[in-house]
Amino acid sequence: MSKQQQEIEMHDVQHQDTYLSHLDLLKEDDSHPIMWLLHILLKACAFFSYLFLGYFISNMFYEMIILLICHGIDFYLVKNVTGRFLIGVRWYTDLSFHGQEIYKYEFYNKGEVNAIDSTVFWYCQFGSSCLWAFFVFANIFQFGLIDIFLAGIGACLNWINLWGYYKGSQEQQKKMRNIKQFLAKKGAKYLINQK
Repeated sequence: MSKQQQEIEMHDVQHQDTYLSHLDLLKEDDSHPIMWLLHILLKACAFFSYLFLGYFISNMFYEMIILLICHGIDFYLVKNVTGRFLIGVRWYTDLSFHGQEIYKYEFYNKGEVNAIDSTVFWYCQFGSSCLWAFFVFANIFQFGLIDIFLAGIGACLNWINLWGYYKGSQEQQKKMRNIKQFLAKKGAKYLINQK
């Protein structure tokens, strides 16, 4: 058996009523509402720290440390945990022998991605990336160098995650097309041999 044949996993398709409410969709096996909450809370924690931590902590140094920790946790968990559960992709980079950065992807779901999981992931990721970029540009006009730095780190980490997942989703779509073509060829070959 080739490696491509070993990776294919087939599931029985069960037809369900197409008139499901949003609460019924939360009960589906493929939906991960806890991962949604984690994904949203990570983003909200970083924004809350950036916007309101100065009211609770008078020392700017501690505020920066807490915000950098929030950015790091958000980046790491989105990259390695919530992306894996919500869209079935985990990405990382390696350096080639010549020093070039190579994006590598791990795909965890063999079938289709749940539409709600995917929507929550992509809207939160894209929205937070745009919001951090807005904070950077707003602080440029206010000449807040420290705030530009802190918002810039948030913008960079969110855009890096967004770019990695965007490239990974394209790679996953290409992989799924290859699997479908392989199954179609095998099915056609089987039908021809049956006649």
